[in-house]
Amino acid sequence: MITILSTLSLIEFSLFFCHDLRTSKGNHSKRFWIRIVSAVSGILCVLSENILIRPCTLSGLGTDIALVTAILLIFPCSYEKPGLALRTASFLAVSELAVILFFGLDPARVTFRLERLVVSGSVCLLVIMFYFIAAAWRKFSSIRALFRNNAVWHGLEDYSRSVYSVIFLCISSFGLLASGIPGNVGLVLAAAVQVCLLALYAILYLRAVSGRTLAMSKATEDKIKDMIKGNLRTNYIEKTEEDKKMNNLYKRIMTYMTESKPYLDPSFNMPALAEKMYTNKFYLSKTINILSGRNFRQFVNYHRIQYAIGLFKSDPRLKVAEVAEFSGFSSSVSFNMAFKINTGKTPSAWVQDYVSGTDAL
Repeated sequence: MITILSTLSLIEFSLFFCHDLRTSKGNHSKRFWIRIVSAVSGILCVLSENILIRPCTLSGLGTDIALVTAILLIFPCSYEKPGLALRTASFLAVSELAVILFFGLDPARVTFRLERLVVSGSVCLLVIMFYFIAAAWRKFSSIRALFRNNAVWHGLEDYSRSVYSVIFLCISSFGLLASGIPGNVGLVLAAAVQVCLLALYAILYLRAVSGRTLAMSKATEDKIKDMIKGNLRTNYIEKTEEDKKMNNLYKRIMTYMTESKPYLDPSFNMPALAEKMYTNKFYLSKTINILSGRNFRQFVNYHRIQYAIGLFKSDPRLKVAEVAEFSGFSSSVSFNMAFKINTGKTPSAWVQDYVSGTDAL
């Protein structure tokens, strides 16, 4: 049983490690290194467990898998800076290897199975608590971050990570209870716990690579992202004549913005658009505000940023100043501010995540 689970663990960790190396194409971001730390530490812990701890137990192997899963559990959401997560992941990996060495190199300590589980589990729990508290402090200390256009998506990411955290704690707690059950029943339960942890690890890895929450269907996530990106009224509600008039105007505005791209002209303004739409600027402003959730300047900048994102995707080597100019911005400063408001990231950070394979909203 131990041999089978150890082999299964090594295969899973190795596959994810090779996949990251193959898909990264030399662009190694901090998020990339967090995934690498999780896979490499998993391989090293499982090998060390089987070599140093004699006899190797299911509870010890399960502890290693749980700790490696915890590293992906703290994988940063799209709005979080990955530096703290990388340092925390490295500390978790080193601490678990140190515990294995401590109990494995001295045969007299091998009998202290419970102490080993308590030490590893306590360190893992305390470090995870520290990370989540620090991440929450960083988020709530910035009021502006709570009111960005993509704050809804950030909330969904937080919610999904909370769900995975609860699942992780339930599985780990059940594994701790199973370790105290004697006989074959305890072995079967411990094996089931490890299989569940490996499955959770795979889900968290896919979440880390894809940038999705995996708490809902991809179609639902795409609809939410589309709404956040500006199409806040994809279905035009027709209730009164005024609604119909406003909806028709908004449709014409969106068609004009999409096909003619007037926003690429830095001098593009509301009077020019009002003249083109054969309306006055006050009614135009009201229509854009109600149906897009943005004022005119935010509305125009949104389209400029979407155009800039298209340029970055076509050629990530473009300079920020060049893309700012091509997208209709009068300065790189205003471009950087608008880009961060609409995406939650600076242009350079967005490009780095896009090139490294991280999904960028």
